[in-house]
Amino acid sequence: MDKARLEELLEEAMVDCYDEEEMFWGVFYTLDDNLSYPLQAQALGEPVTLVGLDGSRSGLRRGVMARVRKGDREYTVALAELEILNPDPVSTEWLAAYRYRLGENIEDLGGTL
Repeated sequence: MDKARLEELLEEAMVDCYDEEEMFWGVFYTLDDNLSYPLQAQALGEPVTLVGLDGSRSGLRRGVMARVRKGDREYTVALAELEILNPDPVSTEWLAAYRYRLGENIEDLGGTL
């Protein structure tokens, strides 16, 4: 994924933000608006379904927390810990932008997220 495109997406998410806290929430809400739930994923090698983000458990220190479902149970895990399987193009871009913001190498974002 192109570094300039990732930076463009992040700029869009943080356009009116003045500090790190506001930037975090700008990215959080933009992710939540642009991810196409449900998304198939893996957490610790186990198949799960990403059903949404958890604003009450997310924060600048913890990062973006995701709500995942396995069977009839729902869990909260860090979005950065999930491997998203076959996301749609818009979700792919926003997930890559989030990982780029976390400092992950963009060359490593090519295959799975």
